[in-house]
Amino acid sequence: MAGQHTGIPSIRGFQPRPYLGAAAHRRALGEHLRRCRNSRGITGKAAARHIGTSGSTVSRLESGDRTENTGHHTAALLRVCGVADEGEVSHALSVAAEGERPDAWEAYGSYVARWVQPLLALEPAAQRIMSYEPQLVPGWLQTEEYAQLVIRAGFPDADQHEIEARARARASRLSLFERSQEPPVLVAVMDEDVLRRPVGSPGVMYRQIEHLIGILQGNLRHRIKLHIAPLAIGTMGAVGHPIVHLRFADALLTDFVYLEQSENARCVEGEGEAERYRSRINGLSAMANPAEQTLTLLEDRRDELARNRP
Repeated sequence: MAGQHTGIPSIRGFQPRPYLGAAAHRRALGEHLRRCRNSRGITGKAAARHIGTSGSTVSRLESGDRTENTGHHTAALLRVCGVADEGEVSHALSVAAEGERPDAWEAYGSYVARWVQPLLALEPAAQRIMSYEPQLVPGWLQTEEYAQLVIRAGFPDADQHEIEARARARASRLSLFERSQEPPVLVAVMDEDVLRRPVGSPGVMYRQIEHLIGILQGNLRHRIKLHIAPLAIGTMGAVGHPIVHLRFADALLTDFVYLEQSENARCVEGEGEAERYRSRINGLSAMANPAEQTLTLLEDRRDELARNRP
Protein backbone atom coordinates (compact mmCIF):
# COMPACT_ATOMS: atom_id res chain seq x y z
CA MET A 1 0.00 0.00 0.00
CA ALA A 2 1.62 3.21 -1.18
CA GLY A 3 2.47 5.63 1.61
CA GLN A 4 1.45 3.33 4.48
CA HIS A 5 3.74 2.11 7.23
CA THR A 6 4.37 -1.55 6.43
CA GLY A 7 3.86 -2.75 10.02
CA ILE A 8 0.36 -1.33 10.38
CA PRO A 9 -2.57 -3.82 10.30
CA SER A 10 -5.26 -3.60 7.62
CA ILE A 11 -9.03 -3.62 8.18
CA ARG A 12 -9.90 -4.53 4.60
CA GLY A 13 -10.37 -8.18 5.56
CA PHE A 14 -13.48 -7.20 7.49
CA GLN A 15 -16.26 -6.41 5.03
CA PRO A 16 -19.17 -4.22 6.23
CA ARG A 17 -22.30 -6.41 6.31
CA PRO A 18 -25.46 -4.91 7.82
CA TYR A 19 -26.89 -8.32 8.78
CA LEU A 20 -24.04 -8.85 11.27
CA GLY A 21 -25.39 -6.01 13.40
CA ALA A 22 -23.96 -2.68 14.45
CA ALA A 23 -22.21 -3.98 17.58
CA ALA A 24 -20.00 -6.34 15.56
CA HIS A 25 -18.88 -3.46 13.34
CA ARG A 26 -18.05 -1.28 16.33
CA ARG A 27 -16.06 -4.07 17.94
CA ALA A 28 -14.19 -4.91 14.74
CA LEU A 29 -13.31 -1.26 14.22
CA GLY A 30 -12.25 -0.86 17.86
CA GLU A 31 -10.00 -3.91 17.73
CA HIS A 32 -8.43 -2.65 14.48
CA LEU A 33 -7.75 0.77 15.98
CA ARG A 34 -6.21 -0.83 19.07
CA ARG A 35 -3.93 -2.98 16.89
CA CYS A 36 -2.90 0.03 14.83
CA ARG A 37 -2.08 2.04 17.94
CA ASN A 38 -0.14 -0.81 19.53
CA SER A 39 1.79 -1.40 16.30
CA ARG A 40 3.21 2.12 16.65
CA GLY A 41 3.78 1.88 20.40
CA ILE A 42 1.38 4.75 21.16
CA THR A 43 -0.44 4.74 24.51
CA GLY A 44 -4.16 5.42 24.69
CA LYS A 45 -3.55 8.65 26.58
CA ALA A 46 -1.03 9.85 24.00
CA ALA A 47 -3.41 8.97 21.16
CA ALA A 48 -6.21 10.88 22.87
CA ARG A 49 -3.98 13.91 23.32
CA HIS A 50 -2.97 13.85 19.63
CA ILE A 51 -6.56 13.73 18.36
CA GLY A 52 -7.96 16.17 20.89
CA THR A 53 -10.20 13.93 22.96
CA SER A 54 -10.14 12.10 26.29
CA GLY A 55 -8.49 8.82 27.14
CA SER A 56 -11.88 7.39 28.10
CA THR A 57 -13.22 8.18 24.61
CA VAL A 58 -10.34 6.30 22.97
CA SER A 59 -10.90 3.42 25.39
CA ARG A 60 -14.61 3.30 24.59
CA LEU A 61 -13.93 3.49 20.86
CA GLU A 62 -11.47 0.59 21.05
CA SER A 63 -13.89 -1.43 23.21
CA GLY A 64 -16.66 -1.14 20.63
CA ASP A 65 -18.87 1.08 22.76
CA ARG A 66 -20.91 3.86 21.21
CA THR A 67 -19.10 7.20 21.12
CA GLU A 68 -19.80 10.61 19.66
CA ASN A 69 -17.94 11.67 16.49
CA THR A 70 -16.83 8.09 15.80
CA GLY A 71 -15.93 8.76 12.17
CA HIS A 72 -13.91 11.87 13.01
CA HIS A 73 -12.02 10.14 15.82
CA THR A 74 -11.41 7.06 13.66
CA ALA A 75 -9.86 9.05 10.82
CA ALA A 76 -7.78 11.13 13.24
CA LEU A 77 -6.52 8.07 15.15
CA LEU A 78 -5.56 6.32 11.92
CA ARG A 79 -3.55 9.38 10.84
CA VAL A 80 -1.75 9.40 14.20
CA CYS A 81 -0.89 5.74 13.62
CA GLY A 82 0.60 6.55 10.20
CA VAL A 83 -2.18 5.17 8.02
CA ALA A 84 -1.79 7.19 4.80
CA ASP A 85 -3.66 4.91 2.39
CA GLU A 86 -6.97 6.67 1.62
CA GLY A 87 -8.60 3.38 0.65
CA GLU A 88 -7.74 1.96 4.06
CA VAL A 89 -9.18 4.99 5.83
CA SER A 90 -12.30 4.93 3.66
CA HIS A 91 -12.87 1.26 4.44
CA ALA A 92 -12.53 1.92 8.17
CA LEU A 93 -15.04 4.75 7.92
CA SER A 94 -17.49 2.41 6.14
CA VAL A 95 -17.20 -0.01 9.07
CA ALA A 96 -17.68 2.91 11.47
CA ALA A 97 -20.84 3.98 9.63
CA GLU A 98 -22.37 0.50 10.02
CA GLY A 99 -21.62 0.71 13.73
CA GLU A 100 -23.77 3.81 13.97
CA ARG A 101 -26.93 1.88 13.06
CA PRO A 102 -29.32 0.63 15.78
CA ASP A 103 -28.15 -2.49 17.58
CA ALA A 104 -29.86 -5.77 16.70
CA TRP A 105 -31.70 -5.96 20.03
CA GLU A 106 -33.40 -2.60 19.36
CA ALA A 107 -35.57 -4.27 16.70
CA TYR A 108 -37.32 -6.10 19.54
CA GLY A 109 -38.47 -2.84 21.16
CA SER A 110 -38.19 -1.63 24.72
CA TYR A 111 -39.05 -4.93 26.39
CA VAL A 112 -35.61 -6.52 26.11
CA ALA A 113 -34.00 -6.93 29.52
CA ARG A 114 -30.90 -4.77 29.91
CA TRP A 115 -28.62 -7.69 30.79
CA VAL A 116 -29.45 -9.68 27.64
CA GLN A 117 -28.84 -6.79 25.24
CA PRO A 118 -25.10 -7.54 24.72
CA LEU A 119 -25.92 -11.11 23.65
CA LEU A 120 -28.70 -10.06 21.28
CA ALA A 121 -26.45 -7.37 19.80
CA LEU A 122 -23.64 -9.80 18.94
CA GLU A 123 -25.32 -13.12 18.11
CA PRO A 124 -26.16 -12.06 14.50
CA ALA A 125 -22.42 -11.89 13.79
CA ALA A 126 -21.61 -15.33 15.21
CA GLN A 127 -20.41 -18.12 12.98
CA ARG A 128 -21.20 -20.66 15.70
CA ILE A 129 -23.34 -20.39 18.82
CA MET A 130 -22.78 -22.92 21.60
CA SER A 131 -25.28 -23.11 24.44
CA TYR A 132 -25.88 -25.01 27.64
CA GLU A 133 -29.28 -24.79 29.34
CA PRO A 134 -29.90 -26.67 32.61
CA GLN A 135 -33.51 -25.65 33.27
CA LEU A 136 -35.31 -24.51 30.10
CA VAL A 137 -35.54 -25.09 26.39
CA PRO A 138 -32.89 -22.85 24.77
CA GLY A 139 -34.38 -19.44 23.99
CA TRP A 140 -33.98 -19.65 20.19
CA LEU A 141 -36.04 -22.86 20.19
CA GLN A 142 -38.92 -21.85 22.48
CA THR A 143 -42.48 -21.47 21.27
CA GLU A 144 -44.21 -18.20 22.10
CA GLU A 145 -46.60 -20.11 24.37
CA TYR A 146 -43.76 -21.70 26.36
CA ALA A 147 -41.81 -18.42 26.41
CA GLN A 148 -44.77 -16.48 27.81
CA LEU A 149 -45.02 -18.79 30.80
CA VAL A 150 -41.28 -18.69 31.46
CA ILE A 151 -41.19 -14.90 31.16
CA ARG A 152 -44.23 -14.55 33.40
CA ALA A 153 -42.35 -16.45 36.12
CA GLY A 154 -39.43 -14.03 35.83
CA PHE A 155 -41.53 -10.87 35.53
CA PRO A 156 -44.64 -11.52 37.64
CA ASP A 157 -45.63 -7.83 37.71
CA ALA A 158 -45.48 -7.30 33.93
CA ASP A 159 -48.75 -6.81 32.06
CA GLN A 160 -49.86 -9.27 29.41
CA HIS A 161 -48.91 -6.99 26.52
CA GLU A 162 -45.32 -6.86 27.76
CA ILE A 163 -45.21 -10.62 28.31
CA GLU A 164 -46.44 -11.26 24.78
CA ALA A 165 -43.96 -8.77 23.30
CA ARG A 166 -41.04 -10.39 25.14
CA ALA A 167 -42.17 -13.86 24.04
CA ARG A 168 -42.45 -12.79 20.38
CA ALA A 169 -38.96 -11.32 20.56
CA ARG A 170 -37.55 -14.53 22.01
CA ALA A 171 -39.26 -16.84 19.52
CA SER A 172 -38.29 -14.65 16.56
CA ARG A 173 -34.60 -15.31 17.22
CA LEU A 174 -35.01 -18.64 15.42
CA SER A 175 -35.02 -16.64 12.17
CA LEU A 176 -31.32 -15.99 12.74
CA PHE A 177 -30.61 -19.54 11.56
CA GLU A 178 -32.94 -19.16 8.56
CA ARG A 179 -30.94 -16.22 7.22
CA SER A 180 -29.69 -16.70 3.65
CA GLN A 181 -26.41 -14.83 4.25
CA GLU A 182 -23.87 -16.52 6.51
CA PRO A 183 -26.33 -18.02 9.01
CA PRO A 184 -24.76 -19.28 12.25
CA VAL A 185 -24.73 -22.86 13.45
CA LEU A 186 -26.24 -23.68 16.85
CA VAL A 187 -24.86 -26.43 19.08
CA ALA A 188 -27.09 -26.60 22.17
CA VAL A 189 -26.97 -28.89 25.20
CA MET A 190 -30.13 -29.19 27.27
CA ASP A 191 -30.58 -31.23 30.45
CA GLU A 192 -32.99 -34.16 30.16
CA ASP A 193 -34.87 -32.77 33.16
CA VAL A 194 -36.05 -29.84 31.00
CA LEU A 195 -38.39 -32.20 29.14
CA ARG A 196 -40.03 -33.25 32.42
CA ARG A 197 -40.17 -29.89 34.19
CA PRO A 198 -43.81 -28.66 34.18
CA VAL A 199 -44.28 -25.39 32.34
CA GLY A 200 -47.98 -24.61 32.35
CA SER A 201 -50.27 -27.46 31.37
CA PRO A 202 -48.98 -30.76 29.88
CA GLY A 203 -50.22 -29.48 26.52
CA VAL A 204 -47.72 -26.61 26.59
CA MET A 205 -44.79 -29.01 26.85
CA TYR A 206 -46.35 -31.31 24.26
CA ARG A 207 -46.54 -28.45 21.74
CA GLN A 208 -43.03 -27.29 22.67
CA ILE A 209 -41.63 -30.73 21.96
CA GLU A 210 -43.57 -30.87 18.69
CA HIS A 211 -41.90 -27.56 17.80
CA LEU A 212 -38.45 -29.00 18.53
CA ILE A 213 -39.20 -32.07 16.44
CA GLY A 214 -40.32 -29.86 13.55
CA ILE A 215 -37.08 -27.88 13.72
CA LEU A 216 -34.91 -31.00 13.74
CA GLN A 217 -36.84 -32.50 10.83
CA GLY A 218 -37.02 -29.31 8.79
CA ASN A 219 -34.69 -27.10 6.78
CA LEU A 220 -32.67 -26.11 9.83
CA ARG A 221 -31.64 -29.65 10.78
CA HIS A 222 -28.12 -29.09 9.38
CA ARG A 223 -27.68 -25.81 11.27
CA ILE A 224 -29.09 -26.75 14.66
CA LYS A 225 -27.66 -29.60 16.75
CA LEU A 226 -29.48 -30.27 20.01
CA HIS A 227 -27.96 -32.61 22.61
CA ILE A 228 -29.92 -33.90 25.59
CA ALA A 229 -27.79 -34.53 28.67
CA PRO A 230 -29.09 -37.48 30.72
CA LEU A 231 -29.41 -37.22 34.49
CA ALA A 232 -26.96 -40.12 34.70
CA ILE A 233 -23.99 -37.80 34.14
CA GLY A 234 -24.70 -36.48 37.64
CA THR A 235 -22.39 -33.89 39.16
CA MET A 236 -19.87 -34.32 36.33
CA GLY A 237 -22.16 -32.18 34.21
CA ALA A 238 -23.45 -29.84 36.90
CA VAL A 239 -23.10 -26.18 35.92
CA GLY A 240 -26.21 -24.60 37.38
CA HIS A 241 -26.62 -21.62 35.05
CA PRO A 242 -27.05 -21.08 31.31
CA ILE A 243 -23.96 -20.50 29.16
CA VAL A 244 -23.85 -19.07 25.64
CA HIS A 245 -20.56 -18.98 23.73
CA LEU A 246 -20.26 -17.03 20.47
CA ARG A 247 -17.45 -17.65 18.00
CA PHE A 248 -16.99 -15.39 14.98
CA ALA A 249 -15.47 -15.97 11.56
CA ASP A 250 -13.79 -12.55 11.48
CA ALA A 251 -10.37 -12.31 13.12
CA LEU A 252 -11.17 -8.86 14.54
CA LEU A 253 -14.00 -10.29 16.67
CA THR A 254 -12.93 -12.24 19.75
CA ASP A 255 -14.99 -14.96 21.44
CA PHE A 256 -17.88 -13.77 23.61
CA VAL A 257 -19.50 -15.64 26.50
CA TYR A 258 -22.84 -14.81 28.13
CA LEU A 259 -23.46 -16.21 31.62
CA GLU A 260 -27.06 -15.68 32.69
CA GLN A 261 -28.02 -15.40 36.33
CA SER A 262 -31.19 -14.34 38.12
CA GLU A 263 -32.10 -10.88 36.80
CA ASN A 264 -28.51 -10.31 35.71
CA ALA A 265 -25.76 -11.67 33.49
CA ARG A 266 -21.98 -11.58 33.19
CA CYS A 267 -20.23 -11.26 29.85
CA VAL A 268 -16.74 -12.66 29.20
CA GLU A 269 -14.62 -11.86 26.16
CA GLY A 270 -11.28 -12.83 24.65
CA GLU A 271 -9.38 -16.09 24.69
CA GLY A 272 -8.53 -17.15 28.28
CA GLU A 273 -11.77 -17.43 30.24
CA ALA A 274 -13.96 -17.60 27.14
CA GLU A 275 -12.02 -20.66 26.00
CA ARG A 276 -12.64 -22.28 29.36
CA TYR A 277 -16.41 -21.98 28.90
CA ARG A 278 -16.21 -23.23 25.31
CA SER A 279 -14.37 -26.29 26.59
CA ARG A 280 -17.02 -26.75 29.27
CA ILE A 281 -19.83 -26.85 26.72
CA ASN A 282 -17.79 -29.19 24.53
CA GLY A 283 -17.38 -31.49 27.53
CA LEU A 284 -21.09 -31.39 28.28
CA SER A 285 -21.97 -32.20 24.67
CA ALA A 286 -19.56 -35.14 24.76
CA MET A 287 -21.22 -36.50 27.93
CA ALA A 288 -24.72 -35.89 26.54
CA ASN A 289 -26.58 -38.14 24.14
CA PRO A 290 -25.40 -37.71 20.54
CA ALA A 291 -27.40 -35.15 18.57
CA GLU A 292 -28.45 -37.95 16.18
CA GLN A 293 -30.46 -39.51 19.04
CA THR A 294 -32.28 -36.33 20.04
CA LEU A 295 -35.17 -36.73 17.62
CA THR A 296 -35.96 -40.19 18.99
CA LEU A 297 -35.74 -38.96 22.59
CA LEU A 298 -38.10 -36.09 21.82
CA GLU A 299 -40.58 -38.34 20.04
CA ASP A 300 -40.55 -40.75 23.00
CA ARG A 301 -41.25 -37.94 25.44
CA ARG A 302 -43.99 -36.49 23.19
CA ASP A 303 -45.70 -39.86 22.99
CA GLU A 304 -45.45 -40.26 26.76
CA LEU A 305 -47.13 -36.88 27.24
CA ALA A 306 -49.83 -37.82 24.73
CA ARG A 307 -50.64 -41.01 26.63
CA ASN A 308 -50.91 -39.17 29.94
CA ARG A 309 -52.98 -36.21 28.70
CA PRO A 310 -56.45 -36.11 30.26
